Amino acid sequence: MASMNENERTEYSVLMSRGRDAERTSHFCWIASGIAAAMLMSWAMAAKNPVLMMPVVFCVAYGFYTMTHGRQQTRLIAGYVKEFFEQDSGPMWFTRLGHLEIVPGFSASTTDWLSAMLANAMVICAIVFAWMYSGTMPKGELYAGIVTGCGMIFCFHSLMETTRMRQSDAAAFWHQIGLSPIEERRPSRMASR
Repeated sequence: MASMNENERTEYSVLMSRGRDAERTSHFCWIASGIAAAMLMSWAMAAKNPVLMMPVVFCVAYGFYTMTHGRQQTRLIAGYVKEFFEQDSGPMWFTRLGHLEIVPGFSASTTDWLSAMLANAMVICAIVFAWMYSGTMPKGELYAGIVTGCGMIFCFHSLMETTRMRQSDAAAFWHQIGLSPIEERRPSRMASR
């Protein structure tokens, strides 16, 4: 970081610290919601009650969206650092990591899909158990249908959100706003005859 002045170094270290904090917080929330969802599912299975499968879906959704928000913040910070700090003479971690991700056999960030699949597996289990226990209580099929609807909406949205997050390039967002404003000229009108 010899080419950076003191303000740039301070901003760089603060951004890296904020990125680490966002990633750590998202992992803690993801782990806590996974443990809570497993506990809620075991209680719902012990009670053989399809209504109690709904909190499982909500708990998984909360953890997934918290994790997604943390990863999105981390990627925005990484894109900012990549666009404004990583020069030819300075640190180039994110630039080189981007080049490495296109190498066949290298899988740096498969955790996005793994997290989505784990969340969807837990939600699908909740749906299956809700239908298994729907016959044991009045209006059980209604509650199982509600759990199914909420679960399928979450599964679809989690897959779409993961796809969107994997296809977006945070550095490109910062590059767009980093360009100076360009004045658009009016097209010249042809004189009428």
